[in-house]
Amino acid sequence: MSDIVSIKFDEMRALLLGFVLFSNVCFAQKALLDSVRKNIRQVFQYESVCFEYYESLESVDVTQNNTLKAYKGAVELGMARHHPNPFKKMGFFSDGKDNLDEAVNADYENIELRFLRLTIQTYLPSFLGYSGDIESDKDFVLSNLKKTNNPTFQSKVKGFIAQAEENGKL
Repeated sequence: MSDIVSIKFDEMRALLLGFVLFSNVCFAQKALLDSVRKNIRQVFQYESVCFEYYESLESVDVTQNNTLKAYKGAVELGMARHHPNPFKKMGFFSDGKDNLDEAVNADYENIELRFLRLTIQTYLPSFLGYSGDIESDKDFVLSNLKKTNNPTFQSKVKGFIAQAEENGKL
């Protein structure tokens, strides 16, 4: 009887440990996502910021989180901008584009992901050929903006679109 209790206790302890580890991973992913969301503009402006986020995201499994996958793609696109090696630039560009598009296509009604792709495609050089979703993303974002109930996000979107239009990008 004590052997059965001991086995059950070991099983419970293993389940609890698994839950604690899973909770820590989820918390770490949320913290990383919140941070990269807040600093995504700096990823494209500052090489050091980009490299830091790239290193952080390389050790994270993003396959189960489309939003994190999209931001990983954005950071990889930032790496394509900053990396000195032209061959690696193309690799980062390709990986970033694939991750961002896969995330958007898996969660096509996600306004945040569509806006992220819009902001990136709007300011990429046209010769890269990654601008095919600008109009549809812009239309989707503007059509669904009021549904977000997030005044900060709404203001960010409106400000971006106004500035991009003023700069002749949209």
